[in-house]
Amino acid sequence: MIVSRRGFVEGSAAAMALLLAGCGGSKDDVYEVAFGATVTDAGQYVDRMIVDFGEDTVSGIEDDTFSVLMTSTVDYGEEKGNPYAYYDASVPLEVVKTETDGGKVTVYFNQSQAPTLTWLAEGRNYPAVLGFTIEQSSEITKTTKDGRELGFTGEYTSAATSYQDLECPEVAAFEGVEDEINYQFHKGTNDKLIVWFHGNGEGDFPTKDTNNNIAQILANRGGAAWVTEAQEVFGDASVMCFQAPDMWYFAVKDNLLETCHDEIQKVIDDNGIDPDEIYLSGCSAGGFMSTRMIIAYPDLFKAAMICCPALDAANVRSETDDACPTDEELASLKDAKTAIWLVQGETDSSVDPELCSKRIWAILTDGVETTEQAFDGAEGIASGFTTYETADNRHKLSLYETFELAEIEGISGDKRQGGKIKCVEDYDQDGEPEEVMYNDHWSWVFALRNDPQAADGTHLWEWALDA
Repeated sequence: MIVSRRGFVEGSAAAMALLLAGCGGSKDDVYEVAFGATVTDAGQYVDRMIVDFGEDTVSGIEDDTFSVLMTSTVDYGEEKGNPYAYYDASVPLEVVKTETDGGKVTVYFNQSQAPTLTWLAEGRNYPAVLGFTIEQSSEITKTTKDGRELGFTGEYTSAATSYQDLECPEVAAFEGVEDEINYQFHKGTNDKLIVWFHGNGEGDFPTKDTNNNIAQILANRGGAAWVTEAQEVFGDASVMCFQAPDMWYFAVKDNLLETCHDEIQKVIDDNGIDPDEIYLSGCSAGGFMSTRMIIAYPDLFKAAMICCPALDAANVRSETDDACPTDEELASLKDAKTAIWLVQGETDSSVDPELCSKRIWAILTDGVETTEQAFDGAEGIASGFTTYETADNRHKLSLYETFELAEIEGISGDKRQGGKIKCVEDYDQDGEPEEVMYNDHWSWVFALRNDPQAADGTHLWEWALDA
């Protein structure tokens, strides 16, 4: 896990009627502004504001012209105060650049500051209620159609109150489907299907009847990657992103395996999907669910890209003795149609690699010769990794380099906080990537970037396509 748009919501944060008020002999208008968001590796964040001044041309707008405060709250009762904010909403969003095109102004924010999900005490990402306060701190020059230049200070408001009101093409690519089990669906244009199982932090709350069916798209790029950069490999494949009614650890007890299988089969039948072109991926609890799905349906998937599969948490979280696969069940994976590539950190503060990916790998390769190849991290500032593989190319394991906090310059803390992986991001949107560190459990970030690589140079997605 981590910290949760369908098609662009019509009328969401679009320009509304101008309310006129006189001030110093000029027209000071009230503008309804739009906000946009991007699903980053760390979840969906508001990262831009769009102000449309209409037919007039504006100038004199700098990065400090506007000050924007955003609240991201959820009605959480008295336990944490009501409402509960997930982050410090008293600090204006950091403006990283501003672009003006005639009468349209786009203000860009740092992509790591304004989340649209709130992390609840139950260990879930939950869509937050958003609120915006916009102030103009310096005068803007407006040039009218007849050439007059007017200096003015306007007023600004926004009707955006949730992820649904934000311009976000990645989320717009999906449509929510409510059936025996809920999922987000992207209808592609070719005959391929990719199935994604989210981590435990994106499940629903059955006791609260929230039925949000969106956290699995907003929390990380587990949905977004497949409808964006992955299209360079898979083309415009259809994508299913299920949401667990509670936890995937209840897969056996609550018959979630058969339920998901039946929904996948419906999509295959209704959308002209080639049964031999079904791909599977999942992270953490979703990696556990992916493993369980292959055991139950060994001929369903062509290839599986499984990240940090949380086998060791299954029995504990489900409070049963049969949630976690046995050695015999895992051994059956060797005879499955599905080729498997496992991805995890060398250390993982949430699920133990020895009991999870390494356990699966040891059983898959029992009595089989394997090779290994080490790779350096991108530009030397991202985690490197080692890939282990079988000669038949059907089974692989990539373990990523992790770092204890004490090893990272400028960061203090004890080892109870776990290690870190190093990634390259451009959250300040300046075109220059910077090193960013995440919890060592977040190895799915690499898989969702097609980073894992085999000795022959083949990357994860290309391998899956040709498996």
